[in-house]
Amino acid sequence: MKRLLAIPVFLLCSAVSFAQLPGDLKGVIYNHELSGGIIVHTAGWGIFLDVGKRQELKKKTIYEFEFTQLHHPKEVKQTIDFGFSFFGINSPKPFIYGKQNNFYLLNSSIGRQFMITERASHKGVEVGIKIVGGLSLGLLKPYYLDLLYPVDNSSTYRIVSERYSAENASKFLDWFSIYGGSGFGYGIGQIKFIPGLHLKSGLAFDWAAYDDFIKSLEVGIIFDAYYKEIPIMVLEKNQQFFPNLYVSLQFGKKW
Repeated sequence: MKRLLAIPVFLLCSAVSFAQLPGDLKGVIYNHELSGGIIVHTAGWGIFLDVGKRQELKKKTIYEFEFTQLHHPKEVKQTIDFGFSFFGINSPKPFIYGKQNNFYLLNSSIGRQFMITERASHKGVEVGIKIVGGLSLGLLKPYYLDLLYPVDNSSTYRIVSERYSAENASKFLDWFSIYGGSGFGYGIGQIKFIPGLHLKSGLAFDWAAYDDFIKSLEVGIIFDAYYKEIPIMVLEKNQQFFPNLYVSLQFGKKW
C-alpha cells in the first residue's frame, strides 16, 4: 500500500515540475503516432496498442486499446506427477487448485500525455506523464480440470474434463481426484462478459535515437473496477476492484 501511495505523490511532483517548464521548447512536431508493446503488472500481463495525435510539442491525445489477463493473488500453479499416464494420455498439465474462472480484460481508453522534459539530444530521454481512462470489458472464461473417476470400483480410472459447479464441488476440490489442468480451448464457448471501468496513470521514458521513432518504458498505476466481485477462485475472497502497479515496453513510429 505504501508503494501504491508513493507513485501518485511522485506523479504529482512531476506535474508541478512540468508546469514550471519554459515555453521555448524546440523540435519537430509529428502529428500522428502509432505504437504497441507488452505490459506486465502485479496481477498478470498483456499487450496494448496506442494511437496518438499531438496538438503541440508538449501535449498529445492518446487512444489506447489493451488486452490483459488478471490473476487472483492466491493462485498457485502446481503439477501432480503420477509417474505414468492413463490410456496413452500425455503427462498431467499444471493446474491451479481452487480456481473456477480465468479473467481477461479488453480495455478501451482515451486520455492525454504531457511532456515533462524534452529530449536534449539524440542520446537524451524524453519524459512524459500519461493519464488515460475508459471502459473495460471483462471476459470470464470457465476454468476446467481433468478429474479422475474410478471405473467399476476397480483400480482403473477415466479422465473427465469438468468446470466447477455446485454439483461437482466435492470432486473438483478434492486434490486427490485431480489429474491436471485441461487445455486452453475448454470453456471458450462459455465466456461471460462483465462491463467495468479502467484508469491508468504513469510516467513514460522515451529514449529512441531518432525523433520519428518511439522506444519507451512506462511505469505507473492501473485501476480496474466492476459492478460485482469477479469469481476467479472458489475458496478465496474475490475482488471487485483491481489496483495494480505496471511496467510496459513499447515501440512505434511518428509521422
